[in-house]
Amino acid sequence: MKMEKLQRNIKLLLIAFATFGLLGQCKEEFSKKIPPQDEEEDVDVVYGARKVLLLIVDGARGQSVRDAKSPTLTKLLPSSIHTWVGLSEENAQGIAANWTDIFTGVNYLKHGVVDNNFSTNKLDIYPSIFSRITDFDAEAKIEIISPNQQFLDNYGTDAEVKLASGDDDVKNKVIASLGVEDRSLITAHFEDIQKAGINSGFDLSYNAYREAINSFDSKVDEILKALEQREHYAREDWLVVITSSQGGHFDIPAGENDNTVFSNPSLNTFTVLYSPKYSSKFIGKPYIGNKLSGEFMRFNDVKYAELQAQNDLFDLGLTDFTIEIKIKKNRGSNNNYRFSHPSIIGKRETWQGGWDRELMNGWVIHLSDNFWVFNARGNTGYGEVKADQNQRLNDATWNTITVVGLRRETSRFVRLYTNGQFNREADITGWGNLNSNSPLRIGFLPTRESWRSDAYLADVKIWNTAMPEDMVQQFSCDIGVDPNHPYYANLVGYWPIMGGSVDGMLLDEGPFEANLKLGDPNYPSTQLNDFICAPSATELGQMVPRTYDVSAQIISWLKIPRQLNWQMDGRVWLDK
Repeated sequence: MKMEKLQRNIKLLLIAFATFGLLGQCKEEFSKKIPPQDEEEDVDVVYGARKVLLLIVDGARGQSVRDAKSPTLTKLLPSSIHTWVGLSEENAQGIAANWTDIFTGVNYLKHGVVDNNFSTNKLDIYPSIFSRITDFDAEAKIEIISPNQQFLDNYGTDAEVKLASGDDDVKNKVIASLGVEDRSLITAHFEDIQKAGINSGFDLSYNAYREAINSFDSKVDEILKALEQREHYAREDWLVVITSSQGGHFDIPAGENDNTVFSNPSLNTFTVLYSPKYSSKFIGKPYIGNKLSGEFMRFNDVKYAELQAQNDLFDLGLTDFTIEIKIKKNRGSNNNYRFSHPSIIGKRETWQGGWDRELMNGWVIHLSDNFWVFNARGNTGYGEVKADQNQRLNDATWNTITVVGLRRETSRFVRLYTNGQFNREADITGWGNLNSNSPLRIGFLPTRESWRSDAYLADVKIWNTAMPEDMVQQFSCDIGVDPNHPYYANLVGYWPIMGGSVDGMLLDEGPFEANLKLGDPNYPSTQLNDFICAPSATELGQMVPRTYDVSAQIISWLKIPRQLNWQMDGRVWLDK
């Protein structure tokens, strides 16, 4: 037994010696193929880091920059993600709101800066991109250069700030900074285009504005040459972001006005995201939709049309129903497309303050701010449902609003849709029977208030059934009612309100011929050709670069992990 154990141990020892010999031979072979590294060899680590040059220019309308065809920006486009139809903050009341969008990556509702007064800012909760970068990399070297002291005071935290005497000095200071090797992010802010637009006009038809755009382009050329002359530029990885913080007011030709956010020159920006690694990607104006053309009646002031007979057809009672209306808001008395509670259709004695106290049974659909509301009182209760989330009413283009009343077991609900998109639902069981002896009215309802609408109304339909959601979505942006419509038999009333009136009446093309009498047979009509169910400003903003996308793009380029608790609104644009 001992002899067998000795033989086994000797065998294992021989195998071990053979293995060590083989490893030694392998090590010798590897040493022949991989030479030892010189300890003093220059390893390319620092110069491979990504860097960013951010150039912000105030007042440069995207369309004007595009049409100027300035040589420097033009030569960048083959290696750029770029757009001439970018958007700044729609609700900005001062340029600082747009600056803050750029630096925080969130909208004004979060960062709190609406005008040029920073008193309501929430930069402690939504800090600038500079803070995000330095939190991730304490060694990051960030520089911000501007001729505007307020700009530096509010965004200069976590950065080295340099006050310039003007745009030429901004350029010179950027060039000097590009001579320093350890810069991670250089931000430069230019104001001359904005000043030229204020003094002359924000359009190339004004020489001063055109010259300011070309002058900025020349400055960009000098800056880019300085960038390329950096000692280690070939081994560095730079992203150059050139963007306008906002456009400027200009009365664009009527033929170019589509009454969407893209026809607001003050919001029209441009963005060029340049890297030698990028392929060219152009982001143009998205598809907006079809147009509703014809002759339409404007329901402003106290204009209305009222039913003369068959009044009970349009009681909502305790049954299912669907109401559809096309509406195109005008600017109104406040010149901002926002309204204080005016009726657009209803069936009740009056519509006024005190509806929660006075017995005014029936229903009404009315405007409120930039959304709409369904309000009703029954024999056992009252209330309202606001279409104030998801899709708001677009300004100056046609919208479809839909109210669906339906029963589920022993309860009754209403569901609100804007342009086919679900908005809100409410349980109205407690309201009871919604019948009213008052006549159906489109437009102004009797009131003691100063509530006045200003809108075009058309394509009004009332059904005695609850339209399923898929049908609402499918047909809400269609015009008219085809006899092949799956719920055609449930149509109670249909008033196109197109082409003016006939003998002072708005004709009902539904099965009961419930014609409406105008308050005045001489109400005028207007020829219109506007988009219907265009995407909302929020939806459109997701289709083109926005001011708050800049931070997201930079964070992504620098490979900084984006945290959910940052709540950034910006998206990253890719060249694919």
